[in-house]
Amino acid sequence: MALDAVSLSVMYFAILLGFGVLVANLLKKRNIPDTFFLLLLGLLFSPTVTMNPVIMQYISIDLVDVKAMGTIPDFLRTLALIMVIFVGTFNLNFGVFKRYSNISIKLAFAGVIFNTVILGLAAYFLFNIDIIFALLMGAVISGTGTGVVFAFEKALSHAKSALTILKVESIFNSPLSVLLPLIFLDLVAGSGTPGAIIEPLKYVSQFWQMITVGVGTGLIIGLAASRMFRGILSEYTPLMLFSIALITYALSTGVGGSGMLAVAICGLVAGNFTLKGREDKKEILHFQDHFSEMLRISVFTLLGAQVTLLFGMQELFYILFFFMIVVLIRPVMLMFLMGELREKFSKKEITLMSFIAPRGLSAAAMIPIVAAAVIGAGQPAVAEQMVNIVFMIILLTVFFSTIVGAIGSLARFGGKKRRTKKEEKEVEQEPEIAIKKEDDISPMIEYDDTGG
Repeated sequence: MALDAVSLSVMYFAILLGFGVLVANLLKKRNIPDTFFLLLLGLLFSPTVTMNPVIMQYISIDLVDVKAMGTIPDFLRTLALIMVIFVGTFNLNFGVFKRYSNISIKLAFAGVIFNTVILGLAAYFLFNIDIIFALLMGAVISGTGTGVVFAFEKALSHAKSALTILKVESIFNSPLSVLLPLIFLDLVAGSGTPGAIIEPLKYVSQFWQMITVGVGTGLIIGLAASRMFRGILSEYTPLMLFSIALITYALSTGVGGSGMLAVAICGLVAGNFTLKGREDKKEILHFQDHFSEMLRISVFTLLGAQVTLLFGMQELFYILFFFMIVVLIRPVMLMFLMGELREKFSKKEITLMSFIAPRGLSAAAMIPIVAAAVIGAGQPAVAEQMVNIVFMIILLTVFFSTIVGAIGSLARFGGKKRRTKKEEKEVEQEPEIAIKKEDDISPMIEYDDTGG
């Protein structure tokens, strides 16, 4: 008996989420960021493996068909990004945000433009594709992934200054990481039209509109939320916050602003001003953590499951070389942008900020749109090549960042030393310390300048 589209979608989602939770649980016990392994898990269910000729000669099975799920993966991807950004800024202390916003904004804006140009030129020479397509791909992977960076929260809890900068940078990345690909998509559309006119001022005004409208919408809704919560029962407060995050994104996007930036500002205002001192704050955090974690796991497994990697050893070598360029231009960019600010950070923090720069949800969200536009321009082979390259860059940057984060969290590199069972038992027997730890369930603590 054949299943209908809805039943198939539920079944595929259940398979990926179920196995994803098992993997995430196993890795969390060892304090290892799980994003790379979730992508790999999804890849095991993808046509890359199930449709491989070597495997098909023994068994023919289609475990997960993401195409049959229609727009559900795109919806989940957007929903996950909204929740991850909102939860992250909701938990971020405003004083900390203000302290590190200057360098974070520099890294976000100048860094994205710098990466777009350098990576676009590298793609042009390595993969022999048109310069517009190369710059388009460079723009897609120019910014760090918000959802992925927040997954490093526990692994980098000992270097909170560096972690906060990475988090704020990834939040401000979102409008530019979306706008730049759209600009190049206009160029792709105009490249096939004789006499097409490129209007730089239009893109500047569009970008400014995204920023100002996004910030304004986030501030207005975040401040207005204080009145909404006065008559809301505590058990409905988390649901109301979730609704506000969605409304903020929808309104900002609907009037031409950056929805993700609006969500980030709204979360910051709600967490620091609207709901400051509320007794139900812990209940809110528990709900948000569980819901955003479910979305994050499902999105990364879905991304892996929908990719078909088809390339030979030569192209794989070029992709690995391209990945090295992605990794190495980050510390160069930091050297110029930070300037004298480097003296305020330890060598370890500089290293973490230099090499933990994973690509994630924003790149994953844009590449299907980009691929469709490139196919529409009559270049289906280039579109497939770009999808494969972007996925591999996401996979490799997440893996590399995971390794750097794991090494940086070791005690010999200044990370927190793990307690023995005897020490943990002694802590449990001290009621004052236990209460203090329970109260510290949220990252809403004042980070110190040394990252200690």
